[in-house]
Order: sequence, then C-alpha cells, then structure tokens
Amino acid sequence: MKVKSFFALAALSVALVSCGTKEAPVSEQLVGEWTGMDAITVTVLDSTGTPATQMMEAPIEVQYLSDSTFTAVVMVNDSTNVTLGAVATVADALVNFAGTMNCAKTLEVSGNITLQGADTLVINYTGVNTEAGLTHEGKAVVVRKAKTEVVEEVPAQ
Repeated sequence: MKVKSFFALAALSVALVSCGTKEAPVSEQLVGEWTGMDAITVTVLDSTGTPATQMMEAPIEVQYLSDSTFTAVVMVNDSTNVTLGAVATVADALVNFAGTMNCAKTLEVSGNITLQGADTLVINYTGVNTEAGLTHEGKAVVVRKAKTEVVEEVPAQ
C-alpha cells in the first residue's frame, strides 16, 4: 500500500509541475503597441562623395501584428514623420526583419528586434538608398503601451 501511495504522490507532483505557467512564444510576445525613443544617425554623401552625418533622438511608435508585420512611425519633428514597414522572421528568440522606410526617398531597411523582459524591445535597423547616397541607422528602445479598456456607461433608470 505504501508503494502505491508513493507512486500516486510522485505522479501528482509531476502533473502539477507540468501545469505551471508557460511563457508564450516570442512571436506572440511581440504583438501589441509600443512606444519609446529612437537614437538615429543619418549619413548623406554629398556630390563629392564626402559623408555628412547628423545624429538625433526622436519619439517612435510601433505596432506589431500577429502576422509578424509591423509598422513604426518616427516623429522627427512636428511636421516630419518617417514610416517604416517590415515583415519579421522569428526563429526562437532571434527576430530579423526587412522592409522599407519612407523619408524624402524610399530606403530598403533591415534589422533585428530583441525582447528584453516582457515589456521592453530594442530595435536595431539600417535603411539604405544607395542611389541617393543616404543611410539611416536607428536604435530604438520601446516599452509596451498600457492596454486601455473601453468602459460603456449604462444609462441611469
């Protein structure tokens, strides 16, 4: 009788441990809206081939969808927004992406996303337009936006 009780207790313990909370796959953890700051370096080659570099920080808003597509809007100033659209390839914790960035010219963009904890992403990317001699490099650190609930008011009777 004691042997049966021991095995029953062991089986119950294994069942309880295996039912613990499991972390969602990275592809699911990325889904949502994110906000933060983007450290940008823009390099333009002048007519003589000499690079002119400008560095700045700008707010960025990111929306990552469940189909692994995402859009980002970098608010350079009050009148200039740069839009980045890309498709991510997720392989375990490694997330790479490719897409386009629309500035004064269209740039081909590639980069990667690193999940740091449940609510922080680091996005590194490079956009290039060889014909225009333009390179846009960014490193954005964004945090998950709080979900807002819509509360419907019930009219008083």
